[in-house]
Amino acid sequence: MDLRKTILIAFVLSGMAALIYEVVWIRPLQFVLGSTIYTVSIILAAFMGGLALGSWIIARYADKIINLPKTYALLELGIGLYGILLLVLFKVLPKVYRAIYPLYQNFYLFELGQFLLSFGLLLIPTTLMGATFPVIAKFYTSEKIGKGIGEVYAANNIGAILGSFAAGFLLIPVIGIKSTIILAGIINVSVALIILFVVAKDFAKKIIPFVLILFLVLAYFGQYDLNELYSAGFTRTQYEEDLLKSTEFLYSKEGLHATVSVTKDPLARATVLLINGKGQGSTAFNDVRVNMLLSYLPLILNPESENSLVIGLGTGTTSGHLAQSIKVTTIEIEPAIVEAAEYFENLNLNVLENSNHDLVIADGRNFLLRSKEKYDIIVPEPSDPWQSFSTLLFSKEFFELVKEHLDEEGVYFQWVPIYEMDTEEFKSFYKTFSSVFPEVLAFVNVKENENLPVRLDTTEIIFVGTKEKIFSEEKFRKNFAVLSEESKDYLDAIWIKSADDLLNLLLFTNEEMDGYADRAEFITDDNAKLEFSSAKKVLYQDPKEVIKDVEVFLRVEK
Repeated sequence: MDLRKTILIAFVLSGMAALIYEVVWIRPLQFVLGSTIYTVSIILAAFMGGLALGSWIIARYADKIINLPKTYALLELGIGLYGILLLVLFKVLPKVYRAIYPLYQNFYLFELGQFLLSFGLLLIPTTLMGATFPVIAKFYTSEKIGKGIGEVYAANNIGAILGSFAAGFLLIPVIGIKSTIILAGIINVSVALIILFVVAKDFAKKIIPFVLILFLVLAYFGQYDLNELYSAGFTRTQYEEDLLKSTEFLYSKEGLHATVSVTKDPLARATVLLINGKGQGSTAFNDVRVNMLLSYLPLILNPESENSLVIGLGTGTTSGHLAQSIKVTTIEIEPAIVEAAEYFENLNLNVLENSNHDLVIADGRNFLLRSKEKYDIIVPEPSDPWQSFSTLLFSKEFFELVKEHLDEEGVYFQWVPIYEMDTEEFKSFYKTFSSVFPEVLAFVNVKENENLPVRLDTTEIIFVGTKEKIFSEEKFRKNFAVLSEESKDYLDAIWIKSADDLLNLLLFTNEEMDGYADRAEFITDDNAKLEFSSAKKVLYQDPKEVIKDVEVFLRVEK
């Protein structure tokens, strides 16, 4: 057997396993730490830091290593076994996160704590990965250095390409996180044992039983438990861990783009849709009301509508209620969310079976770029702006794209999570939105003066953008009056009993906000400031900050 060719093939496979690990490890870490731009950066920094450390350490001793192939095989063996061990360590991750959570009031100190946590968790396998390249390079470049290094580097990168593609597009969606990690471990261990059989057969025979037993034990006891990860991570650390552990997972799937779950939440006393561990819709009053407002405000403001586009299925509530009256096309990027929507059929009126509804699996923004169709109503239901797969749905370029797809009297509705914004970010968002849409209305999700069973604070705003002025109180009341009785019954369920109840939620019109955001920056594709700023506010939310600022401005203007 040609040892050089065997080593080269092995390096392709080890590169493949390394990138499978990198893609897979991000999911549980995001589930606990949150899928913010900072978390992703921290994980990648920890991963690359380990690689650099491993290369630096082994490079100092490479010239003294007598059996380089055997050393490489032992490094691969260590990577494979530790990779499986991480399934056990992931269970400890939430407890450690709870320990550093009190640092959150100092953003930079908190992020440093998360970096040290990630680095410590990934230190051993990434250091071993980093050590493999100098060892292989030393073995493979005994003759022509340039040619040898080029072949080794190319082999490792080919493996990395195959690994990242396989993990993201095939392995995680099909067999899940645990099985994907085990598969990567099998690749590492197989590579190690094959090379050991070639260069140290007797040694290989001695360790095979021990390696296989240890591997099987770690694989058996290394349970990837979402309930464990959910119970002590991200925005839930302030709650009782035992209470969170009683959360019942009704559905969970490692999707192409995210981990999607449906739970019965003992805190909210509701069924909740989770994306990467963050609630993105539920049967709780606040969420249902926002979804209903996004369904019925469009029908009241533009009663002649015939078709609509909803970007993001979520629980399906907005699409389901719109589809009772007009044609609806829903764009959803993650197939797992479509499966999860079945758990909210009472809310979404079984929208997936409604003949008035079309579902398209695609990226919303790319769909608009390819489409030439115009709509009477466009409603995006994006995830929070700090999540990377949503941030480009909050930019000036996206609003301009949407505007091109609106009919002349078309209406665009934008959900705005003010609980994740400070006043400067809100001003930037308002300036960006109003620079594209000449006419703007803003409705809040709740008001303190409402006659609700419990007192709720304003936490979200719905922006309405149009090309022409279509709003007047008289017309609004008239359009509300002609809603179907069924629609009025649904609104009654969220304590909207009249047009006055809806008008009470109107916070401002663009005429009232003249001069409010003149000095603010625009939010654009290359200045996606919301992705960074809102990620800082996730753990210390204060929606009253924005509302007070707007109310003060409105009082001064009057």
